[in-house]
Amino acid sequence: MTSDAPTPKAPAITLMQSADAFRYAEMLAATARTVRTYAEARGYAYEQFQGTKYGVHPWHACFNRIFMLAEMVERGVTGWVCHMDADAWINDLSFDLAGFLADKQDAAAVFTPSGSSDEWWDVNDGVFLINLDSPAARRLIADWKAATLQAWPQIAHHSNFPPGGPDDQSLLHILLAEGDYRAHVRLDDGRVMNTPDARFIRQHLRSLSATFAIRLGRIREAVNAVLSSHTVHGTDDLARAMQTVEGLYLGILNRPADQGIDNPYVRTILDSGLRDGVELVAGYLIDSGEFQSSSRGAG
Repeated sequence: MTSDAPTPKAPAITLMQSADAFRYAEMLAATARTVRTYAEARGYAYEQFQGTKYGVHPWHACFNRIFMLAEMVERGVTGWVCHMDADAWINDLSFDLAGFLADKQDAAAVFTPSGSSDEWWDVNDGVFLINLDSPAARRLIADWKAATLQAWPQIAHHSNFPPGGPDDQSLLHILLAEGDYRAHVRLDDGRVMNTPDARFIRQHLRSLSATFAIRLGRIREAVNAVLSSHTVHGTDDLARAMQTVEGLYLGILNRPADQGIDNPYVRTILDSGLRDGVELVAGYLIDSGEFQSSSRGAG
């Protein structure tokens, strides 16, 4: 059964990264390779800044995300912004980010819990999605910037990252905990982004490696693995992948697949192989808002 309802317009999406011009610049250069590749293939915008937007010490670059977001609001940028720290990279170049966001247009932001507590507001701001079309999101950005400027006398004199704060994440926690943002924020459980094993965006935190050099080396290895799998395949492989995706759509969503050869899950099958690709795509479709809505309706 088909529907005559118009297909929702895909949201505008901007990917965003920044780092100081010295210590994390190398790491940003590595991870940005995947982000640029993904953005160019999808037609998304990509913004990058090296240096410090506010302050003088290299660690002050952690506040760049706040000032960059505020500037984007002032410039009239719309749609979703995906912020990624310098130690985060796109792990799955076929991931359908627009599809993931399709049932979240009423949300202000999507964060991942830090894992340090059970409090909903205890999120990791290394990777997050924020919806600039949302009044709540624009208010959060303005509040985050104002809180940063107010706390700056406590921040400015620290030449290194202060373990006890204040910093970008601790200020965000206060705003989320004390403001009326809970109804506007969605939480991802780490399966999609912001964990070492996430499907879409992975992050290699400081705590995972003994030294900066080891951390940088492991990130470079992961980036190279992602990009080396993004290869050109033969006609037979492409046809088999398209048929597989069509079968998964029919079996799970009860409808034909969209976009034909341009369906992003075709690339997932090609890059991951038939067995692993089918598992990944089936998981994506089952987790999709379309499947969840149809399941609720059937129940």
